[in-house]
Amino acid sequence: MIRKVVRRGLSLGLALFLAALAAPSARAQGMFFQEVAKDGRIYVFNDAKRAEAFEKSGEMGSGITRLGAGPNGETVIADSEQALDLFFFKHGIPQAVERPAPPVQRIEWRDGKTRFTLGKNFYLEMSNRIQPRFTYEMPDTNVKLANTEKAGDGKGSFRIRRAKFKLEGWFYKPELEFEVQLNWPDASTAQPNRFLEDANIDWDISKKKTFRVRFGQFKAPYGRQQLTSSGAQQFVDRAITDERYNPGRETGVALWGTLGSNKLDWRVMASNGNGRSQSANDNSRFLLSGRLQYQLVGNTRMNQWGSGLLLTEGDLGDSATGALFAIAGNFLRNDRSFVSATATNNNDTQYSGDYIFKYRNFSSLGEYHYRQTKPQNGATGVVGSQFKDQGYLLQASYAFKTNGLGLGSFVEIASRYARIDPTDAVANNNRTEVGGAVSYYYNKHNLKVQADYRQVKDEVKKAGEQKANEFRLQTQFVF
Repeated sequence: MIRKVVRRGLSLGLALFLAALAAPSARAQGMFFQEVAKDGRIYVFNDAKRAEAFEKSGEMGSGITRLGAGPNGETVIADSEQALDLFFFKHGIPQAVERPAPPVQRIEWRDGKTRFTLGKNFYLEMSNRIQPRFTYEMPDTNVKLANTEKAGDGKGSFRIRRAKFKLEGWFYKPELEFEVQLNWPDASTAQPNRFLEDANIDWDISKKKTFRVRFGQFKAPYGRQQLTSSGAQQFVDRAITDERYNPGRETGVALWGTLGSNKLDWRVMASNGNGRSQSANDNSRFLLSGRLQYQLVGNTRMNQWGSGLLLTEGDLGDSATGALFAIAGNFLRNDRSFVSATATNNNDTQYSGDYIFKYRNFSSLGEYHYRQTKPQNGATGVVGSQFKDQGYLLQASYAFKTNGLGLGSFVEIASRYARIDPTDAVANNNRTEVGGAVSYYYNKHNLKVQADYRQVKDEVKKAGEQKANEFRLQTQFVF
């Protein structure tokens, strides 16, 4: 009898020791084991607190039940898988204890982003994008740049054009997405919060990408070049048409989605109309904007707000499975009446169309903008005569595959022509931009070096033309 008790004690001690080594959760609970026979059942504990609570209340609460698993066919109820393991080991019962699969915890780096998968309820992508730039300005002979000796003198300078930090992903369920993006160089003492670019939540109500709600701060759905990330441009920066016509980031709410087997992308938005990182609307009106895009050729993924092959300039292998051709129409209404009591307030209504075409490393894109403006005198509130404003952009490029120089690397040559007529009420005031660019893509847009040269020409009434030339060199790395 004594020998039997000793043997059982040694077996239990060994079981506790092996379980503590094998199971992290058992180690967390310590070397505790207790079994209690009650009402024809055996209750087994590996948690001292739960055992103590059971002795006081007589209630087990939640547990793992095994019918007829005891030495004499008793029902065994355990507080954990570890407790069952110890019980079966102690009594020499050959039964396996299955454990639930541990939550997925994976961290990986791919395509410039660090990706975190934590269980079934959270997914995060983290990335940084840096753009160091050198610019050399060459003004017209009658223009003197700041801090130069005389008119016509050139000037070179270095800067960090963009340094962005971005978090994006989903939480609770994949249809609840979020996005936060900061651009550190935009912080200033005048408006410290301006470095916040994107901060929004996106809810896919349909769970099929067909009907979604996006709320917060993000780009208004208007203008191809603006919706295309600055990190996916062919030139060092966007054309002159972008700053004039495309609203950029706004704070508001949007409805959007894709229809027709991913062929049709639709978006509408209401926002403050005064740009990003504002604490309030600056009048009682809202900026209303909308965009409708259709893929005439191809069927690429279009369920992201500001990315994808159709919102990436150039063809760096994008059309590997066939040509891509999409057209879009845009609408915008921004009534700025009564914003200022001294300056002119404009009530703008805009329409635009754009396209993108990609085939075998050749790419072409274009935009056309038409605006009607009703100016209001800020001091008197009187609305003046309406005038029209229009502009367009054309770009074309070809990318040469350079095997062996990088991760699918390319050398690309691109050209650009853009033109703006700011008002039909004044003659000889057009502005044009003509430029060319050469880019080397080591890993597509994630690691690239770009150089461009452009000339911006302003027509000046009775004074001919005024030209400004500019050379820019920039590298971008995403990590």
